Amino acid sequence: LQGELDRIRTRLSARLEEVAGQIHRLEMEQDHSYVLEDSLGEVAIAINALEKKRVYQQRVREKGLERRSFMERLMAQTSDYETQLAAVTQKIQMLQVPDALCPLCDRPLDEHHWDLVIEKQKAQEQGIINQMWVLKEQLATSDREIQILRQEYRELEEELKHYNALRERRGQLQAQIDATLASRDRLQHLTLEKQQLEQSLHTGSYASELYHELQQVEQSLQQLNYNDQDRSLALNEEKRWRWGEIKQGQIQQSQRQMAQLQGRKPELEQRLAQVQAALQAQQTNSPLQQQIALLDRHLQTIGYDPQEHNRLRGALRTAQLWLGRMEELKQAQQQYPQVEQRIGELTRQLEARSGDRTAVRQQMQALHQQLQDIPDPGDRIKATEKQIQLLRSSLDSLLATKGRLQQQQQHLAALQSQSEEQRKQLATSHRQERVYRELATAFGKNGIQALMIENVLPQLEGETNQILSRLSGNQLHVQFVTQRASRGRSKKNTKLIDTLDILIADARGTRAYETYSGGEAFRINFAIRLALARLLAHRAGTSLQMLIVDEGFGTQDREGCDRLIAAINAIASEFACILTVTHMPQFREAFQARIEVSKNQNGSQLSLSV
Repeated sequence: LQGELDRIRTRLSARLEEVAGQIHRLEMEQDHSYVLEDSLGEVAIAINALEKKRVYQQRVREKGLERRSFMERLMAQTSDYETQLAAVTQKIQMLQVPDALCPLCDRPLDEHHWDLVIEKQKAQEQGIINQMWVLKEQLATSDREIQILRQEYRELEEELKHYNALRERRGQLQAQIDATLASRDRLQHLTLEKQQLEQSLHTGSYASELYHELQQVEQSLQQLNYNDQDRSLALNEEKRWRWGEIKQGQIQQSQRQMAQLQGRKPELEQRLAQVQAALQAQQTNSPLQQQIALLDRHLQTIGYDPQEHNRLRGALRTAQLWLGRMEELKQAQQQYPQVEQRIGELTRQLEARSGDRTAVRQQMQALHQQLQDIPDPGDRIKATEKQIQLLRSSLDSLLATKGRLQQQQQHLAALQSQSEEQRKQLATSHRQERVYRELATAFGKNGIQALMIENVLPQLEGETNQILSRLSGNQLHVQFVTQRASRGRSKKNTKLIDTLDILIADARGTRAYETYSGGEAFRINFAIRLALARLLAHRAGTSLQMLIVDEGFGTQDREGCDRLIAAINAIASEFACILTVTHMPQFREAFQARIEVSKNQNGSQLSLSV
C-alpha cells in the first residue's frame, strides 16, 4: 500500500512536471506568435510586390509577342519586295539586249521610248530598294526591342522564382498562427490542471482510501508482532543452501566427466605411441630421405664446389658476348662484295646524272634566248583581265541567283520532309489512339476488372455465407449484386447499370445494413473480410499466416460471443496464429494461450500463460 501511494504521488508529480513543461512550451509559442505575425506581414508585402511584377511580366510577354508578329509582317513584306525587285531587275536586263521589246506590250522600242522605260524601271527599282531599306531598319529596331524585352523578361523571371516559395511560406506561417490561437484554450486548461495538482500534492488529498487501508495494515502488523530482520535472515539462509545445491550438482557432473576421461585414457596413450613410432620410421626409412642421402654421397664423390660453379657461369656469360661480336664480323665479311658492287652502281649513276645536268643547262639557255626574241604580251594580258572581270561579275550574279534558288529548293525539300514526317506521326497517332481506346475499354469499369469481379463474386459470396452461417446460426445471408435496373420513366426505357450492392437478409427478409445491430454488423464485416482474405490467399497460392480480431466482443450478446469464439476455434487450423484483443475479463478462459497486459508505475508489463 505504501508503494502504491508512492507510485500515485510519483505519477502526480510526473504529471505536474509534464503539465508545467507543456505550459512553458505553450507560453513560448504564444510569445513566438507575435514574431510569426510580423513575418507573415513581411511575406505578404513581398508577395504583393511579386504579384505586381507578374502582371508587368505578362505585359512584357504580350508586348514581345506583338513585336514578333510585327516582325513577321515586315519579313513577309520584305519577301514581296524582293520578288518585285527581282522582276524589275529582270526587265532591266531584258532591255539591255539590242532591239529589245517593250516588257509591257512586246513592241519594238525607239531610243526615246527606250530611255523612258529604262528610267521608269530604274525609278521603280530605286523605290523598291528604298522601301526595303526602311523595312530593314524597322526589322533591326524591332529585333533590338525584342532583345531588350527578352532581357527584361529573364530578369523578372529570376526575381519571380521565389514567388511559389513565398506563398508556401505564407501558408506555413498562417497555419502556425492558427495552431497558436488554438493552443490558447489548451494553455488555460493546463493552467487549471496544474493548480489542482499542486493543491492535491500540497494537502495530500489523493488516494484517501489507500491511506485508510494502510493505517489498518499497520495496526494489524503491530498486533502480529512482525519483525523484518528475522524474515531477512531466513531468506538469506535459504539462498545460501540453494547455492550449495547448485554447486553440488556441478561437482557431480564434473566427476562423471572425469570418470569418462579416465576410461578413455589407455586407448589414447596407445594411439599416441603408434603415431610416434610411425613418425620415427618415416624420418629414417622414407624414400625421400634415402634419395637425399644418395645425392649427398654422389656430390662428395665428384668433389662439387659451389664457388667454382658460380665462377664458371660468369666466364660463360662473358664468352657469349664475344660470340655475338664474332657472328657480326662474319656477316660483315659476307656482305662486303655486295656493298662494293652497290658502290660501283652508284658511281655510274652519278656520272649519268652529271651528263643530264649539262644537257638541261643547254636547254635552259636556248629557252632564255627564245624568250628574248618573243614580243611583250602586256596589252593582250590587260584585255584578257578586263574580260575575266566582266565574266567574273556575271558569274557572281549567276551564283547569287543559283544560291537563292538552291535555298528555296532546300526550304521546299525541308517542308516536304517535314510534311512527310508529320503524316507519319499522324498515322502513328491514329494507331496509338485506337490502341489506347481499346486499352481504356479493356481496363475500364466494363472491361477486365468487371469480368474478374463477376467471376470471383460467387466464390466470395459462398465463403462469406459459410462463415456467416457459423457466426449467426444460419440466421444471416449475404448476396452480392453487380447489376440493377435504372430508374426510368417507363418500363420500356429501363436499362441495366453496373453496381456492387451487398444485400443482407435474415429470417424477416432483406433490409438495409444500417438497420442491423452492432453485433450483427460486426459478424457480417468479420465474415466478409475473412472470406476476402481467404480468396486473395488462394489466388496468390499462399496460406494465411495471421488473423487479428481487435475488440468486437463488446458488441455481441452471450450467444453471439459463443458463436464468434466457436468460429475462431473452427478456423484456427487455417492460420499460423490468431490474435484476439479484448478488454472483457469473462473471455479470459475462452482461449488457452493468453498475453495479459497490465500497467504499473514502470509502464506496461506482459505476462504469458499457456
